[in-house]
Amino acid sequence: MAYIGGSIEVQNFIKKYKKSGYLIDPYSDEWVSIAEQRNKDDEINFEGSIDTYKDHDQEFGTDYRNHLLIVYSDHYNSELIKDLKNLYQPLNYIFNETADFGTHKPDFLFINLAVKQILCVGLGRKNRLMQYDAERYSQGIHEPEIDLLDNHNSGNYDVTYAQNFKALDHDGYIERLIFDLKTLGNALVDFNDLNYHSEMYCELNDDGMWEFENGRDPVNEEELEALNNNYEIIRIAYDESIEGISVFFPKVEPADLNNLD
Repeated sequence: MAYIGGSIEVQNFIKKYKKSGYLIDPYSDEWVSIAEQRNKDDEINFEGSIDTYKDHDQEFGTDYRNHLLIVYSDHYNSELIKDLKNLYQPLNYIFNETADFGTHKPDFLFINLAVKQILCVGLGRKNRLMQYDAERYSQGIHEPEIDLLDNHNSGNYDVTYAQNFKALDHDGYIERLIFDLKTLGNALVDFNDLNYHSEMYCELNDDGMWEFENGRDPVNEEELEALNNNYEIIRIAYDESIEGISVFFPKVEPADLNNLD
């Protein structure tokens, strides 16, 4: 993976954005110690520890250590986006706002130093999950598709890419973050389709139907109960996905993840 400017620029980038919380090195003692303390402080639900990594060292060797960097590519952080564009040519293409055709901007970058690939992941149109390799995408190569959440037995998917990319991810961090992002996107779609929230004002009319202030069709008592139940199911999925993402990036705001693509 040919970085523009060489290793000094890369190391400075890593140091700068580790400090500001936009970049993590999850297979490092530094990160897992912080996550372990946050779990003890009841900030997050996290089961790993330094001892977990020591066990991995014994079972798998140490090649997995520091092999994965994850970047929260906050689209509202212009300095971060500028630095990413200067760091790696495909990212310059992906985050280029002046291109003739719009590109799908990722919310997270998974930088795998072992296989020398960058996986871009984000919420795209209609909050649907998108996954693509940075270099391939910058070259206009969109097939075969990449999906790290499903071991596809059929269809046009690059199964080998997914297997190699996840090979050293012994704690499944990649799949966990991608799954929570997908769950969040699905919850946002479901909220929109439901067109209801538990605090929405409604009143009973003379026909025994509940009417809503937003103009949606009136419902009877049984249908109102079903709306509340469905809303609660979606809310739980939404909250759990945010909690999962916050394990890695506490500063993420759900409203900032979809970049209006």
